[in-house]
Amino acid sequence: MPPNADDPAFLSAWARAEAFITQAEPEFIILQCGADSVAGDPLTHLKYSTKAHAHAAKSLADIADTHCEGRMLAVGGGGYNRDNLADAWCRVVEAMTPD
Repeated sequence: MPPNADDPAFLSAWARAEAFITQAEPEFIILQCGADSVAGDPLTHLKYSTKAHAHAAKSLADIADTHCEGRMLAVGGGGYNRDNLADAWCRVVEAMTPD
């Protein structure tokens, strides 16, 4: 993604990634949940919101339910702004939790 990419840019790219993943019919999904792409992280020049992280997590959880019998593992990753990390992880866990 180019520097300063925001949620609309992410969502556009994600739609293509989601289609690819769905077509692959995975048997297990591993989600690496780094938050260094959230706006305000000192390491990257991306400007996603934690809503974008939640969108990706929810999308992957839905794909896991359809193709993987719900098998999905989320693991931590980068992120150097503690507030971003807390918010992003809360949104990811919430997005993965069944309604």
